[in-house]
Amino acid sequence: IYPGVNGVQSRLQNTEFMLLPRIGVAYQLTSKTVLRGGYGIYFDTLNAQNVGPDQSGFSRATVNPITNDFGQTWLSGNPAAGISPLTDPFPLRPDGTRFDVPVGTGQGLLARAGIGWNFYGQSVPRARQQRWRIDLQRQLGADMVVTVGYAGSYSDRIRVSRRLDALPGQYWNTTQERNNALASNLNQNVPNPFHIQNFQELRISDPIAYQALESRGYFLSPTIPKHMLLRPYPHMNNISAVGSTDGEVKTHSFEAMFQRRFARGFTLHANYTALYERDRDYYHNEFDPLPSWRQTNAGVPHRIAATGIWELPFGRGRAFLQSGLASALFGGWQIAGTYEWQPGPLLDWGNIFYYGDLADIRKGKRTLDRWFNTDGFERNPQRTPASFQARLFPTRVDGVRADGLNRIDANIQRDFRLTERFTLQLRMDALNVANRSQFEPPNRDPISTNFGRVTNNTSSTMRFLLFQARIKF
Repeated sequence: IYPGVNGVQSRLQNTEFMLLPRIGVAYQLTSKTVLRGGYGIYFDTLNAQNVGPDQSGFSRATVNPITNDFGQTWLSGNPAAGISPLTDPFPLRPDGTRFDVPVGTGQGLLARAGIGWNFYGQSVPRARQQRWRIDLQRQLGADMVVTVGYAGSYSDRIRVSRRLDALPGQYWNTTQERNNALASNLNQNVPNPFHIQNFQELRISDPIAYQALESRGYFLSPTIPKHMLLRPYPHMNNISAVGSTDGEVKTHSFEAMFQRRFARGFTLHANYTALYERDRDYYHNEFDPLPSWRQTNAGVPHRIAATGIWELPFGRGRAFLQSGLASALFGGWQIAGTYEWQPGPLLDWGNIFYYGDLADIRKGKRTLDRWFNTDGFERNPQRTPASFQARLFPTRVDGVRADGLNRIDANIQRDFRLTERFTLQLRMDALNVANRSQFEPPNRDPISTNFGRVTNNTSSTMRFLLFQARIKF
């Protein structure tokens, strides 16, 4: 359907009433203790999704071959006679035209037939999220604050891509035994009912539609794989709804924060977060009616981050070495550093056969040559899943993760007063002080000789020293 044609409205997205209540409460329990909480509902925006209309048929290329026999004969121009093909690159054709004019809406419902389509519906509601939070903050002494809190959220109407021409579940193998006969049967070629020869009447009744079908390979082949004819909408050659709104996300997190405000030359800020998140954002099998829940890779279960600055207590105005040569050498230096730690992402698995207990995959000492327990996986290529094998192994296994982040960065600097107007700053930054490698995920292909092995490290920066000198005025 096309905007403005046959009564279709011109708006890309239907309007939607969105109620967005927000409430926040803060209560001072004591002079140094505050309790805070809040709740809100939020909606996604269309511009953030960067979704535009499908404009199939409104642009078209005209292709005129110059020669089909490597220059023995010429279809445009005649270089042998000194006539360049560029003299008349789009010659007049027998039908009196020179260019293939865009057909616009002329193809109608056949606009995407045979070439597949991932479409975004017009009435897709915006994704919605409910968020809530409560935390307790306590001041310790004059300079320190501790905060502990809980935050949660629930999101629904999340957009996920859903295959509308999924092969029904009755045709899939649901056992842990390779079924070559099923795969061969569904992949065998049968007569193509969509062959262009079956639509000769369109040449007269709808020449625009016929020309479109004639240019698509799906309608030119006399045969077609059998499974394509067992799918819904077989004439489309794959169709997916990008705007399916069956996705959901739920999160619960515990957060703890310690902060020492900058005083007496020292400040420290440290955070710890524990996260529980589950996403319903994928279809375990293409024929499933609803997406499945799984552990997220959008966050990690634990994360620690800290940053601090320390002005060394030496030199003028400091506690020690306030004058003399020692003050000149050691005074005015400042040290800063950051630390980050979190486990790596969960490993994503293909459709494989596994005969053991999932908990056993985590057992054993983790090494680069054996990142996880490789026992129990089917590794014989002759017995691994064939085509049309329903997934029996999960996409992610609890606790089986890639290498995590464990990194320290630091710097040291000092200002030297040259004159009243000019100051020289010397600084050294040390990135990845411990020079720790972060490794790529291990190989997860059971039939590979490297199965379970880590064979490379990530592109993360190894120890890197940066020296700087700046004049400030």
